Amino acid sequence: MTQADIHSHYQTEWKRKSDKAEGVDDLSYSAEFHDAVIYPRYERLIADLGIRVHGGRVLDVGTGSGRWIRYFLDRFVPLRLIGVDYTTASIDLLRKWSPDAPGTVVEFKVADITQPDLNLGEQFDLVNIANVLFHIPEPELFAQALANLSRLVAPDGCIVTTEYMPRMTMRTDWMLVRSRYEFERIVNAAGLRIADIRPCLFLGSAVMGIDGPENSLRARFQGISATMASILKSDMEEASRQYFMDFFTELDDVLIEFCKERIAPVDLPGAKFVVLKRKS
Repeated sequence: MTQADIHSHYQTEWKRKSDKAEGVDDLSYSAEFHDAVIYPRYERLIADLGIRVHGGRVLDVGTGSGRWIRYFLDRFVPLRLIGVDYTTASIDLLRKWSPDAPGTVVEFKVADITQPDLNLGEQFDLVNIANVLFHIPEPELFAQALANLSRLVAPDGCIVTTEYMPRMTMRTDWMLVRSRYEFERIVNAAGLRIADIRPCLFLGSAVMGIDGPENSLRARFQGISATMASILKSDMEEASRQYFMDFFTELDDVLIEFCKERIAPVDLPGAKFVVLKRKS
């Protein structure tokens, strides 16, 4: 699929989701387990690196149905929070379902991170671009996206993207997952550097493998993810469901901590938070 194909899909998907929604809870686009694991890890990342989110300027690129907008407003009080997406359906959805945000100026704009004339008129302490860059298969558009990110981040700010960072570039129908070497080369050419890499999810992640496609292992990971989702969605008392949620979350933490003593973060399976900063 090309970026245009993906744009067309989400233009339809975000309108469908907005039309069907009866409240903000119906806008969710991520698995509840993923949120339970990823959100605390993102908070630790922000705290460890001293990223200015409270009272800061935050940009969410590829904002979709507002997952990360709600995350930042639930846990922080940014001075400004801007959500941009290249589909008008996403921005229409967000303007319709925008949550109240005392103390924060919230804006939504149609904008394409791959366009050379992109100008948002300001720079940001944090640029969040989750699950976006590997959906840009065209090399010239990908390079332009990194160049734009370099211009959008404040001199002492951070860009946080989610990447897989395998040793070989991999192509799926939806993604072009660039190798860590190709990714770092393009990052450096944009005037940026990789400042940190941390695993954000182990169980339930779309594992890519280290050296190349591992379809059989990938299928087993996906099977585990499907089983976990089935258990959490099954008909049970809330206390039992919360028990399984806590168990899966703790298991994910234990697996990552065990692996971190033995394996470099970049080599762990699944998605990672990759932090980019401007070169000094």
